[in-house]
Amino acid sequence: MSGAPVTPPRGAGPESADDVHITTWWWLIGRVLVSIYFRVRYRARRVRGKAHIPRTGAVLIVANHMTGNDPFLVGWSAIPRRAYYMAKSELFANRAQRVLIGTLGAFPIRRGEADRTAMRIARGLLARGEVVVMFPEGTRSRDQRLRRPYPGAASLGLPDDVTVIPAAIWGIQDRYGPSRVIFGAPITKEGLTGSRGAQAGQLALRMMAAIAALLPGIGGPDQTPPARLATMDDE
Repeated sequence: MSGAPVTPPRGAGPESADDVHITTWWWLIGRVLVSIYFRVRYRARRVRGKAHIPRTGAVLIVANHMTGNDPFLVGWSAIPRRAYYMAKSELFANRAQRVLIGTLGAFPIRRGEADRTAMRIARGLLARGEVVVMFPEGTRSRDQRLRRPYPGAASLGLPDDVTVIPAAIWGIQDRYGPSRVIFGAPITKEGLTGSRGAQAGQLALRMMAAIAALLPGIGGPDQTPPARLATMDDE
């Protein structure tokens, strides 16, 4: 039997934001279970900077990425807002699992390619005033150093009615934590120039600079943020 990851066929998952909804009763149960998990397993404590997250309206939260648990940690930290997030498409191959994580706000993204469906879903969620969690680096950093960002995540934050909030996480990469999360002030979009693509690239670099500035405040290393954008060749 092949050990290759099983990817669900196209069309097996949601096709638009209309297909993605958080089930209230399961979310309430899930937030308790996730809270217990992170507090016990990773010794998560008080989240810093949560006041920066608007209580209403479209919010794009962008964070550094080190483990598979990062989306759940950032989403849990953003409570009381309910956050939606992308998860690797392999997790949706099993129908029961697809339904389970889908009711908690996950929707699939096919890694290693420009997944237009995932981006369309994210735009639709923001258009209806939801919170969406994104990782501009696109994939996990194995050495905890910030990677070059892709402009796709930043393009979601370009509309004036979308508030872009940077978040830094640290400690979750260690076996028993302690994990920490900090949210920063909204990232300004003033002074972006050129085409939409150029503006997305500039905003992506601002995202990484904001994340780099937050990391030392929760025990992370001082590091110079990336000065160039990523390409598919960086995967």
